[in-house]
Amino acid sequence: MQATRTINKVRYGRKSGPMTAYIYRDNLAELNPFVLWDHFDANGIKQETGLDYHGHSGIEAFSYPVTGTLHHIDSCGCTVTMQTGDLQIMTSGNGVVHKDTMQPLGGRAESFALWTALPAGEQEMADASSQYVCTQNLPLVEETDATTKVLIGQYKDATSPIASSIPVTYLDIMISPYGGWYWQPDEALVAGFVYLRSGSVYIGANQLYPQQMGILKPSALPIHIKTSQKGARLFLVLGQPLQQPLLSSGASVHSNQENMHLACDNISRLMGSKAGSAISS
Repeated sequence: MQATRTINKVRYGRKSGPMTAYIYRDNLAELNPFVLWDHFDANGIKQETGLDYHGHSGIEAFSYPVTGTLHHIDSCGCTVTMQTGDLQIMTSGNGVVHKDTMQPLGGRAESFALWTALPAGEQEMADASSQYVCTQNLPLVEETDATTKVLIGQYKDATSPIASSIPVTYLDIMISPYGGWYWQPDEALVAGFVYLRSGSVYIGANQLYPQQMGILKPSALPIHIKTSQKGARLFLVLGQPLQQPLLSSGASVHSNQENMHLACDNISRLMGSKAGSAISS
């Protein structure tokens, strides 16, 4: 049988309230170009929840609510209420200020946040921008054992209508019990991970359980995921590593300290400007 990718490491998240983080400042290089994967899951709530205005720079942020709605406002002029399954990309560049608020559905609010670093140079320090696509416009690939939703990038003959700044594939996959999922990605997408939301899956000799991240061994080999008596819902995230330093302040990621300082100054101006005051009113 043809060789397939294996899991290099299984990672557990660091939980803080309803948020669980899986990529940390002290290990950014391990999943380059990915610099954040957060799972927000609040149960038993009746009122909206979220973060007030704050800033980012040097990153591209993908927001994906899977239970409830997410209301997003940013200093690019984007104001949108995302329904379950919609996708929004915020390219922060030289600085952006935004606010995200989740409205629960049936007492639960759940979403996923993925960040990539931006390429050093013009893209890293470009003006911020936002993109949005509703779930009905994101392609679904239905196969015998699985259904794959293409959030970013391409899976087989399906391509997402929304573009990312660097080569990335981001898939939401559901596999039936005793099923299998097999794919040969583009050979440049050597870095990535699998995150299991529910069920149980096998990747090579490794079994993943809910809320575990399986960091894939860097490789251009195909990916084979199997289930047993339980079906599964999981995310597969692949990308092309950036050949640059990754310096993080937590809220921002840049290739050098000069860009970090310039962007932080810009974020401070946005937070204190009349425009920033207007969007927070």
